[in-house]
Amino acid sequence: MYVLCMSSKTINITLPVDLVKKIDQAAKSQFATRSDYIRESLVHRLKNQRVVDEWDDASEWQTVANFQEIDPQGAPTADVLAAIEKLINGRQNR
Repeated sequence: MYVLCMSSKTINITLPVDLVKKIDQAAKSQFATRSDYIRESLVHRLKNQRVVDEWDDASEWQTVANFQEIDPQGAPTADVLAAIEKLINGRQNR
């Protein structure tokens, strides 16, 4: 994570309420905090590159199952496992 290798400083910025709501929704969908989401977005923009995550990939993820469509508060484990099994079986049948 970018913040671990740099010293940090707290700053204050003013953003439109609607933008903050969109940032919060996007951060939540990525299981990140607002600060993490904004920080990674800024690093990406400043360096004009993709942020590499802890798995050392360049964030080239594809949504294969959106569990927020099942329940915005989270999906039951059985639904997650069933979706993964369906995905795996679909790839094996190719």
